[in-house]
Amino acid sequence: MGDKRSEVRLIGLDYLQFASIPVGKHMMTSAASFSTIGNVVPDSANFVIEPPDVTDHYIEEEDAPDIQMLGTSKKSVVFSLRDMGTQTLLYAFGGTAAAGVYSASTTAIVVNELQIKAVSKEINGKTFTLAVPRVNVRAGGNLRFGKAETGTLEFTCDILMPSSSTKIPPWVFTSA
Repeated sequence: MGDKRSEVRLIGLDYLQFASIPVGKHMMTSAASFSTIGNVVPDSANFVIEPPDVTDHYIEEEDAPDIQMLGTSKKSVVFSLRDMGTQTLLYAFGGTAAAGVYSASTTAIVVNELQIKAVSKEINGKTFTLAVPRVNVRAGGNLRFGKAETGTLEFTCDILMPSSSTKIPPWVFTSA
């Protein structure tokens, strides 16, 4: 059996980017299509893959499950920012912005679907990229006015299945 180890490591975040979802629902490939998200709180970025739900089915003769049925597994990208600029507030909460003034949405529920890309710092000459063609962005804020602490926006980007006539993976890892 051959050695299956690689030199690819996921240590640190180089940058995060958002993009609009294009008409074809595919993952954007042009760097110009993405906006880099700034002022990420150290160690706050995570790709979370929850274990799938499990339903155990028993038979009368045994105490251990006879069959296990696996359910769904939620996946999300989470991070916090210290950037309070109007573009960041638009990504977080929807609404409108003009001339440096942000106005919150007037609708009760804002659905903000975007694409996201997270690129790791280079380790052993390699980077690790997570590309997600469709996420639902949910955000909250802890906007402190304290003297010794900063305000932060907390993002949860739930990964959704791309709605397209062609099969598009919901997320892709690339090492280069």
